[in-house]
Amino acid sequence: MKKHLRLFLTAALSLCSVAVISQSAGQYRHEIGIDISNVLTFLSKKNESCMLNYKWHFSEKNALRSGLDVDWSNGKEGYRIIGLRLGYERNLPVIANRWQLHYGADGKFTYWSRNFMPNRYTRYGISPLIGISYFYSPHISISTDVGLNFLYTDYCNPENNIPADNENVFEINVGYVGLLVVSYHF
Repeated sequence: MKKHLRLFLTAALSLCSVAVISQSAGQYRHEIGIDISNVLTFLSKKNESCMLNYKWHFSEKNALRSGLDVDWSNGKEGYRIIGLRLGYERNLPVIANRWQLHYGADGKFTYWSRNFMPNRYTRYGISPLIGISYFYSPHISISTDVGLNFLYTDYCNPENNIPADNENVFEINVGYVGLLVVSYHF
């Protein structure tokens, strides 16, 4: 009798541990994404697009998100643009874990300057957002966001005394519309 009880308990615990391991295996902690909307539109690049995106899921429903965009040209009419984004995201499964709703906020920083010219601008901001993701497979997803940008821009042209070239501007606009990010989860 003891032998059968021990065998039954071992089998039951083994099955429970397999179920726990299989549930945790579906939750990947890291996600790398590329904004493909710029590739699809061909003609125009969205200002708030971050071509390279990374998310770290520190729990089942919470993630830290970041983005990087760099445009650099050394031509006579070239420019230098560096865009950074860092934020928080909360995920809510909607339909059978294939569709997820997410919301959160991003802090933003952008630096822009032209080659061989002294004018430049620096932009800071925060953007609350909401979005949706579709998981094609456990490793591949496609997502989009819509947000509201609260931005502060510092324009600077040290060689010009025109007030419009050296002013600080506060802006509010709708952002992220049309961005489409394809991500790999690992």
